[in-house]
Amino acid sequence: MSKRTSRTVAAAVAAATAAALAVGSAPAAAANPYPGGISVGSPPIEPGTYSSELKAANGNGDSVSFVIVGDLTRNENIRTYMLLWRADWSTEPLALLPGDAGGSPVGINNARTVVGTSAAQVGGRQHAVRWTSPSTPTELLPLPGDTTAAPAAIGDNGTAVGSSWGAATAKHAVAWPPSGAPVVLPPLPGDTESEAVAVNSSGTAVGYSYPAGGIVSRRAVAWSPDGTVTALDVPAGYVTSSAARITDSGVVIGVGRPGGEPGADHALVWNAAGAVSDLGAGSQAKAVNNAGTVVGSLGGQAARWAVDGTPLPLAPTTLTSVATGINDQGVIVGYTSDPWPARAQLYAQRWNPDGSVIALPEWSKDFPYSMPFFVTDSGIVLGELLLRGLAGYGKPLTIRWTM
Repeated sequence: MSKRTSRTVAAAVAAATAAALAVGSAPAAAANPYPGGISVGSPPIEPGTYSSELKAANGNGDSVSFVIVGDLTRNENIRTYMLLWRADWSTEPLALLPGDAGGSPVGINNARTVVGTSAAQVGGRQHAVRWTSPSTPTELLPLPGDTTAAPAAIGDNGTAVGSSWGAATAKHAVAWPPSGAPVVLPPLPGDTESEAVAVNSSGTAVGYSYPAGGIVSRRAVAWSPDGTVTALDVPAGYVTSSAARITDSGVVIGVGRPGGEPGADHALVWNAAGAVSDLGAGSQAKAVNNAGTVVGSLGGQAARWAVDGTPLPLAPTTLTSVATGINDQGVIVGYTSDPWPARAQLYAQRWNPDGSVIALPEWSKDFPYSMPFFVTDSGIVLGELLLRGLAGYGKPLTIRWTM
């Protein structure tokens, strides 16, 4: 599985958005159940930690973070490392490849197998890495003739996907099965490059394909477990598209853009049979569950759709909002945000399956800003607490809510 900022938005905007989304009447805000019902906490962190950026989480509540320790205001004693957080908040650093000095995790599956990158220095050539345990990194080699590889996700069957390229070679999507040997995921006929960004537990991967130097003309694709590439259908007139996530049930979410609408991206959802639905201009699809329920935003408000694109009502918020995660029970998490120019002033929210909304509790009154990204079927919510960092920007620390 793999991630990811005040106080008044006009009531008329909220009302208009709710009307646009509603099927029947919009749910009301639920009574806030605190102090009981939901607890919030931050795990123990090393003294001197500047930030702990949540990179990915799995369905068990385990997660991986990129940690910075030291005094960034003086640029002293700076050290970075990768950390596995288990659901019980026990932790273990992810070991680097011999000779490397840093790295970043990008995905974790339900068996706690992690993928990410490792490099000898900042800006240096990176290596793709898989950890079957935190202390045992294994390099995932690039395709023959390439020099660099980067994973993007890992499925529960142990297959990782990502990209492989070199100074004189095109970028190609690649899969690394549990055996570790790289397998090319080819572009569509007529294209020269491809990138894989997500994979499900059966090994079906999704991403995009494009001609040389033409990423703006990319096309959403899926690769079957044997590597066969298929273009995902898009609505008539679309000039670009890409896939972003795929569920174990085969539902895919992504984004596309019609010709003649510069800057007007539309979220797209493909059902398991490949039929596409357009979620509208300016929509964003952030997450999808195995039932095919999609969540994201539309018109400045958190939104929810059925797999066929039918809007499903969510209680509107008085602030701009976005939904970022949904579990298979239909519980949704996300956040509201103060208007620009406020920085990193985000307020965690939860929408119940009936569409009603409640605010998730603050970590403390001194640090009220946070954003959740993942919610497990057992109700564990994982996200980031935002503290004030350099130049007034928020610095993240991993945080968890339990229901």
